[in-house]
Amino acid sequence: MTQEIIEDVQRGQATIFDVAKLCGVSRGTVDRVIHRRGRVSQDTVDKVKRAIDMLGYRPNPNASILASRKTFRFACLIPRFVPGEYWEKIHEGFITGAQLMFNYNIEVEFHLYDQTSPASYLKCCDDILESIPAGVIMNAVFKAETKDFAGRLEAAGIPYAFVDNKFDDLNYTLYYGVDPYKSGTLGAFLLTNHCNPKEIALVRLIRDSGHKADPNAPRRKGFLDYIEKKHPGCTVHTLFIDPADSHQVYMTMKDFFTKHPDVKHVAMTNSRIYLIDEYLRANPDCDRVVVGFDDLEANLASLRSGQVEYLVTRHIPMQAQHALHALAESVIRGVKPSKRNNYLHMDILHHLNLDDY
Repeated sequence: MTQEIIEDVQRGQATIFDVAKLCGVSRGTVDRVIHRRGRVSQDTVDKVKRAIDMLGYRPNPNASILASRKTFRFACLIPRFVPGEYWEKIHEGFITGAQLMFNYNIEVEFHLYDQTSPASYLKCCDDILESIPAGVIMNAVFKAETKDFAGRLEAAGIPYAFVDNKFDDLNYTLYYGVDPYKSGTLGAFLLTNHCNPKEIALVRLIRDSGHKADPNAPRRKGFLDYIEKKHPGCTVHTLFIDPADSHQVYMTMKDFFTKHPDVKHVAMTNSRIYLIDEYLRANPDCDRVVVGFDDLEANLASLRSGQVEYLVTRHIPMQAQHALHALAESVIRGVKPSKRNNYLHMDILHHLNLDDY
């Protein structure tokens, strides 16, 4: 009988049932020996181990997770969004990541906060801590509030990761996204590569009344540092626009260019260059160069029409998908991430390569 079992296994991969059959014990007994739980006599332990060696059996950790029926719930803390916005793509990435890891019994629970309200963010933090998830994945917007939340997570023994952006001085497990500083320098390079501008218009968003939310600070610093180094005599004008008020956006742009008609270089370091598209279309200038970030459909439309010259981007959903996978591997299987900071490569989109992206 033993020889028959071995010959059968040689025709295919050994299973836990083959080990149990060879030992004359139940599958449950073999499982207890493998995972060192429950009471099993030493004779049985030795017998099972010999059978495992003889058959070349290797436990499937995914099958063990699935068989345990335990659910691992991960909290995803990201800003609220409407269809077509940046965070919709991150949301999609988390969902896809959970679907691809179905054998890990993963659930993702979304906590969406208002980017203009620290109170909204703190309410989501409280809800997450009350639910005691297996892990948390979040972005970094309100610095003081994020640091406080990170400390509370650490005190509760809940691992956390960042996606899209991060605060470097926190004890996070891992990060997935581009290097924000380098993406800012790349944007500045594209804007000024063939010229030596004397003035640049840098358009920023009005996010919250207390000016606590500044997720693009590292990218903006990279942009400004590059301009200062390569074009030390250049003046950078900052314009603040309200993303919820298209009339204010148009009038802010109009007022600025009425006063500064010679400014031909424009950039936005956030993901919403499309917000100024209406003004750009109504006031064409063949000498104007505009650089934005992220391949949202509205941004791509501006690129196709020629209002925007370049977009610096990356495959946005992959950040969330990879972050969830790596954090789940760490929490569920104890697999330490090979790298703490995982920087995605940056892509440069122009109307000449847009159709192939």
